[in-house]
Formats: sequence, C-alpha cells, structure tokens
Amino acid sequence: MINKTNNSPKSFKVNLTKETSIHWNKERLSRICKGIGSGTTPDRRNPLNFLNGTIPWVLTGELDNSILLKSKLSITEYALESYRSLKIYPANSVVIAMYGSTIGKVSILKFASTVNQACCVLPPSKTYESKFLFYSLIGIRDRLLSLAVGGAQPNIKIDVIKSIKIALPSIGDQKNISLFLDKEIGLIESLIRKRKDFIKLLKEKKEALIRNSISRGINKNISLKDSGIDYIGKIPTDWSVRKLTHLFKTLKGRNSHQLTKSFCQKNRGPYPVYSGQTNGDGIMASINMFEFDTRGENVLISTTVGSKAMTIKSVHGRFNLSQNCMLISTKSDQCLISYFEYCFSSIFQLERALIPSYIKPSFRKEDFLKIKVPLPPLREQEHIVRFLQKETAQIDKLIQLSSKFISKLEAKRNTLITLATNGGLAII
Repeated sequence: MINKTNNSPKSFKVNLTKETSIHWNKERLSRICKGIGSGTTPDRRNPLNFLNGTIPWVLTGELDNSILLKSKLSITEYALESYRSLKIYPANSVVIAMYGSTIGKVSILKFASTVNQACCVLPPSKTYESKFLFYSLIGIRDRLLSLAVGGAQPNIKIDVIKSIKIALPSIGDQKNISLFLDKEIGLIESLIRKRKDFIKLLKEKKEALIRNSISRGINKNISLKDSGIDYIGKIPTDWSVRKLTHLFKTLKGRNSHQLTKSFCQKNRGPYPVYSGQTNGDGIMASINMFEFDTRGENVLISTTVGSKAMTIKSVHGRFNLSQNCMLISTKSDQCLISYFEYCFSSIFQLERALIPSYIKPSFRKEDFLKIKVPLPPLREQEHIVRFLQKETAQIDKLIQLSSKFISKLEAKRNTLITLATNGGLAII
C-alpha cells in the first residue's frame, strides 16, 4: 500500500510484506498507450540506408533496463522513406525487446528514434508517467518472459504486450514512486557502474597483456625488427612472420545444416554441438552422434558469422559444429595450440575492429588463411603460455568476484522495483 505524509519521495520506504495496493486500477497497455508499434531493419547491403545516416536507429541489444541516451547506429532519410515500417518515435518512449539476447528488457528513449523489428515501442502519454511504466515493466520481466512463444528463438508478440495489464496509481503517486526509485536505484546503479568500469579495466589489462606477449614475448631485453604487420609493429629478431595458410587448416561441419535445435532435441546424447550464437560455454545442445574426434588433442574453433564472429575457443574430444563455426587445427609441429588460442583471440579482435559497424560480421576460411601472424620459436611459445595462464588467471578471478557483486546489486535493484510498482511502499 502507498501512504503519504507529504509530497517528498523521502516519505516512502520499502514494505517487505509485498502487499499489492488494492485501490490501484489495472489497465491494458493498449488502453493507456496509443500508437504502440515496432520497426524494421533496412537492407544492410545497401550503403544508402546507413552511410552518413543521421536518424537514430535502436536495436534490442541496446536495451538494458536503463535510460538510453543515444543509439549506436543511425539510418538515412533514404531508408526512412523506403521502408513503410520505419517510424520516428518521440523521446520518452518506452521500448521492450520482443526477442533476442535481451528479450523482455526495457529502456526509455531520451531522444526521438526509429527501431528494428524486435523492438516494441510504447509512446509517451498524458495518462501515465513513462518512468513509472518503465519501472513497472522491469518489475514484471519474468511474467513477460513466460508469455514468449517459439522454441529456437522465443518471441513476445506485440499483441501480447498490448494485452498486458499494468497497475496504475494516480499520476501523483506515479511521479512520487518514480522519484523514489530514481534516487534509490541511482545509488545502486552507481555501484554497478563502478564495478563494470573496474571489470572493463581488468579486461583491457588482460587484452594488453596478451597482445604484448604475442608480439614482443616476455623477455624485454631483446632486439626487435619490423614485423610488416601494421597492428603488431615490431617483434623479436628471432621470430618469423607466417601466413596462417602455411600453419593451419580449417574444416566446416558436413552435417551442420541439419543441427537445428529441434533436431538436437529429438537426438539427445553426450556429444556437444558448438554454436557461436549460444551461451552455456558455446554448447547449443548435446546429441547422440559426433562428426569430429580429436582423440584427446586440443583444436580451436572460431565462430564465423554474427555478433560473436571471430570468437576463439579451445576444445577436444568428440563433438559437432553448427553452421556458424569453423574448426582450426595445426599442420605444423612448430605451432602450440594453447599459444595460438591467445594469439588468435588478440589478432581476431584487431581484425574484427576493421569491419564497418553497419556490416554484419562474417569470417570465412579465405579470410582466416590470408592473415599473417608472428611466430615465436616453440620453446618461447611454451614460456609465453605459462606466463599468460598465471597472469590471466588472477585477472579472471577479480572479474568473477566483481561479476558476482554486480549480480547481487541487480537482484536488490529488481526486488525494490517490483515492490514499489506493486504497492509495496509504506510510510516510515
């Protein structure tokens, strides 16, 4: 229940009884939000749709239960005129991710923008506070996810979102609750941002450590020579530079086209199917057959398309590869797989940075084989691996501890939002 003694948000506190206020009306989103809609994705192959674009275009990957101050991508007037599904929504619109990795997450746009087809937009209205609606939708994310349909890619239909009922107190109470949450959530978000910044610094330190090690080695008192590779620079004089076509071979899964989620569900077993588009250590599913058997030897796999293209991973044993994975194995006894896992993770990141943001990343066999890499003597590869394993393990431990702390803060934030938007606030 909500009680007030004055108009200050300081007069509220959390009531852990979780009682829902019985005097709040519940309204369907379609009744309180007029003009609910979505968007589309212009043809990325046509540069006229994106090149020098000035109209913001929001994707679901940018929605993170936060205030969105700017979009990562923009489209052109040409694209807006060419696609009837594209519409510029006003600032203070609330956006929900209908599918994808951020499904059910919400953001408030602080700028007028278009969106892609996976975004559901609730324009602002005089009948509700956008910030209160934003918090309310965060509070019911589990409910939103339970309404998703589809196996391979769960989807919250736009008509389902329109039919959802939201508890709405008076506009005055909506404003007071929003102010209260802004303050309390702001403190929590500040702690989360600091931890995320710390994690970012740790990751940058790890990346720099790996990059320096695979380009200069770990012995600093050595003479150097030009590698001929712009983003590598100088390397030790006893190292060579080789094209990957001379050192490695690649394979794609012959049966990868049939390894859909439905096929895997019907053929469950002990052998993993690796896919760059999944979580769970990259394993999409486990089935009762295998295509590759490394007989205990480690090999590398790389994702070949999409947002995780050029992600490298070491695997061994019996397994399968989905269509967006490529197996990389050595054909030289001068290459240590554990060293090249570090080497590729660094170099692929640099190669990936050269791809324009409006182009969907892809990584073909031909792209891989033409890359040049510095090649240390085998003994030095072993030394670098031992050094990096020790140093990166310490960094990874700090990242893990910080990630756990962030998870606790996020749980506290979500509980507070759920209580506040369901009437769980009371006078001190």
